[in-house]
Amino acid sequence: MTQTIALSQLHRADGSATYSANGYSVIAAVNGPVEVQRRDELPEEAAIDVAIRPATGVGALPLHATLTSVLVAISQHGEFVKNPSPEVVRHATSLHVFSFESHGELLVSQSEGTFNIDMWEQVYDKAENICRGSSLKKTDDSDDVHMGSPETDAFEVELKTALRDKHSRDRRWREDGG
Repeated sequence: MTQTIALSQLHRADGSATYSANGYSVIAAVNGPVEVQRRDELPEEAAIDVAIRPATGVGALPLHATLTSVLVAISQHGEFVKNPSPEVVRHATSLHVFSFESHGELLVSQSEGTFNIDMWEQVYDKAENICRGSSLKKTDDSDDVHMGSPETDAFEVELKTALRDKHSRDRRWREDGG
């Protein structure tokens, strides 16, 4: 699976990132701080407002946990393909999307195509293992969970590398400019 992470791609945002894999891309932007309206002000609290805007519509989701998702295709030969390419999607007998919250709750289960309940349960188990890892480990006393699968570990390495490279470029710019 080829994946890329690019930081600061959007010039009018305070921060942005693009993640691409298997022909799909996700773009995220951060803006702030923004002055809160007096009626919404909570002087003793900090708040984060998260707005998710998919290409097909607009929605908002409060951020109280993280989530991880996976698309699984069942090929014509009965093979399960994690995060399939557009070509595999075109020829798949069924497609299944699952999203799990960091606390383990299933948030989304959407399937289409030809499959039976046994196949769906196998796909569910595979998706849960991909998204949540085969052995969930607490990282500390918080409710955060290390997702623990090789796929998420590879993503974390890629993300840390991109962040380290950006930090190095920003620091070099400050040192050269000042």
